[in-house]
Amino acid sequence: MKVKLSGASITNKEKKYVMDVLNSGILSIGKYTEKFENKMKEFTGRKYAVAVSSGTAGLFLLLKYFGIGSNDDVITSPFSFVASSNVIVHAGANPVFCDIDSTTMCISAESIVSKIEEEYYIKEGKLLNRQTGNVLKGILPVDIFGIMPDYTMLNKIAKKYKIFIIEDSCEALGSDFNGKKAGSFGSGSVLAFYPNKQIATGEGGMVLTDDKKIYEYVKAMRNQGRRDMDLWLDHSYIGYNFRIDEMSSALGCAQMERIDGLLKAREKAAAYYTGKFREFDGIMPAFENKYGNTGWFVYVISVDSNLRNRMMNYLIDKGIGVRPYFTPIHLQPCYGEKLGFTKGMFPICEETASRTIALPFYSEIRRKEQDYVIKCIKEFLK
Repeated sequence: MKVKLSGASITNKEKKYVMDVLNSGILSIGKYTEKFENKMKEFTGRKYAVAVSSGTAGLFLLLKYFGIGSNDDVITSPFSFVASSNVIVHAGANPVFCDIDSTTMCISAESIVSKIEEEYYIKEGKLLNRQTGNVLKGILPVDIFGIMPDYTMLNKIAKKYKIFIIEDSCEALGSDFNGKKAGSFGSGSVLAFYPNKQIATGEGGMVLTDDKKIYEYVKAMRNQGRRDMDLWLDHSYIGYNFRIDEMSSALGCAQMERIDGLLKAREKAAAYYTGKFREFDGIMPAFENKYGNTGWFVYVISVDSNLRNRMMNYLIDKGIGVRPYFTPIHLQPCYGEKLGFTKGMFPICEETASRTIALPFYSEIRRKEQDYVIKCIKEFLK
């Protein structure tokens, strides 16, 4: 049997909406983009939403709103998809990694406090790095795998030091923290809709905020810097082409109309895996969001690091799609020693990453496919 790692759930509704766009001839910034934005505002409880070409683009635009550039530091997690750090580098700033919490895999509030106290001092209301002189401007936490960090503590830190929070919620649509939806924290937040996510638009992202100034800036900057009030081909800012296309927005609308069912299907599949793996010695089931509901993105088990690669190779030989999730960003070839990072700097992150395996997981995964994955893991462990 072949079992793929992930897959999008596409029905006749998605096809109908996309064909409606194609038949209309309006392929960019039309009625479906506005509908998609409205549906996401309603779901998350945010006042404003701007659809963009990707989650990466959304994070970058929020950093640009806060004027992030050279000689600036932004704290973030080393345990994430590389985009959450790439945007900081592309903005011209320096990513400052802090280790993760072993119970959530998200950035640790305690490690942030330690980093600030050890490496920064306050001068004229600014947090200055003792060695580089860089100014610490903000925190970019990541809601990893649908699991959320301690936003109560993160908000206290941000308020104390007068720095911003930009929430990378690209993997957490449907999760919540004490009843408040993922995507509703920080000055701004970003969701993403790659085909393996809770909803899929092919490519695409959504910037969410309660701040009208952020909303107006991001909306203009996604469209080459043109504000709503600008005349045709007049541009108030030097912007970017980060527009989402109408076909992707149409997919997003159809998916959001099915969001409850999609999330429930993923929750059911995750619960089935967890129930089975609790019976296994040597397997730690996937972490769940301890602060509330989990909007399941991937299902990641943890095994002994000495077994991890052999288990993955065994499962791949059996036709099962698996991946290590994630390689620590500070150990990526494009980061590493080039930016002054070395092995051992963030031990919890590194130890966690050495044990993780993402198993086949998606809304339409069949029970017999899960049973086959479970059977093969059991065979390997004998």
